[in-house]
Order: sequence, then C-alpha cells, then structure tokens
Amino acid sequence: MFEKVYRQLRRFIPPEPCSICGKPGHDDVALCNLCREKLPTLRNIPLELQKHPQWEKIIIPYRYSDPLSPLIQQLKFNHKLHHARLFGALMLESLQYAMDDTPDYILPVPLHPRRLRQRGFNQALEIIHTPAKQLGISVDLTSCRREIHTEAQAGLKASARRENLRDAFTVTRQLNGKSIAIFDDVVTTGSTMRALTTTLKRGGAGKIQLWALAYTPPHG
Repeated sequence: MFEKVYRQLRRFIPPEPCSICGKPGHDDVALCNLCREKLPTLRNIPLELQKHPQWEKIIIPYRYSDPLSPLIQQLKFNHKLHHARLFGALMLESLQYAMDDTPDYILPVPLHPRRLRQRGFNQALEIIHTPAKQLGISVDLTSCRREIHTEAQAGLKASARRENLRDAFTVTRQLNGKSIAIFDDVVTTGSTMRALTTTLKRGGAGKIQLWALAYTPPHG
C-alpha cells in the first residue's frame, strides 16, 4: 500500500538533476539518459582480479574514469553524500542483473577509526546500504574491524599495497560458514579485498563475493 502511494506521489516530485550535466534525471536516478550512456562500463573483469580464485563471484560494473571518477572523488573527499544515492542506484541495477547467489551478509570494507573520524563516513557503507535494503540482505558492520591505520593505497605499487595491508583486519566473532559479499567503492589490484578475504576465511566465513562500483588499473 505504502509503495503504491509513494509511486503516485513521485509523479508530482521533479526528478533529481543529473549529477553530471545538471539536466533533469530519469527514472529516479540522478542521471539524464545522455550522461548515462557516457558511463564507463567495465566490459570484462580484469585478469588482475580473475587470477585470484578466492572469490566465488566478482561484480564490478564500471571503470574508474570520466565522468564517473570525479563524482567518486567528490563523495570521498568533498562530502558530496548525495552522490552515494546515485552510486547505490547503479549498484542495485548491476546486482539485480549479475548476482547469482544471495549472500548472507554484505560487508562494506571497514575503515580504521582514525580514517573514519577524518572523513566522517565510510563511503562504501553510504553506497551499499540502500541496495542492501532493496535486496533484503543484512549489512554487517560488526564482524570485522580494521586494526591498523594503513597508508593510503592510491599511488602505491602492487607489492607495496600488499605489505601495507599485512594484518590490517581482524574478525570479532566466528562466521560459521556464512556467505559474505565484501564491497568497496573502487578496486585496483584487489590487495585490500584479498587481505580482508583472508581474514574472513580465517574467521570461518564460507563463500565470498567481491563487489565494487568501479575498477581502476594499477600504477605498476
């Protein structure tokens, strides 16, 4: 009933402006049709991620490039939290299309408390909480925490990324074979996701999926 009333009311509410060009958006998404066509679709999962078999499924719909990358930067570093609604809507579309098995939990990649205080929010959580609600999947914020305040991964080579994340995460309870989808806004080499996956497996997790909004090639 409430959903029907909401849909009726939506007809009288102007759509959100396009996050890229400012023109009226379309279908409750803050994108116009023209700018949606410009989104940098990721056609194939990169070999850098495929060669590591610890993930049952990898879902990454976009490349980290224009016109998407500036919006991600604005969310993370300029507190443009309304972009999280757009990214959530895009992730929901991709998950509804590509998801085979529904995980027991979605785990946004945890931030260290110091980084969380500096930024004021976890961008991965801001993006994924609405898709999780729509899909009926619980978001897990308590089973794993980030113990070590690591150097920012951006700009580091793959070997430095791996060393940077050594023992960075710890589980807080036994996971008892639960299937988990780990989610982050951007994936590069997958070092963060591998470190987190290793920790979750040690804690008793079952199948693990890797989800991200965008992929950016490593710098070397």
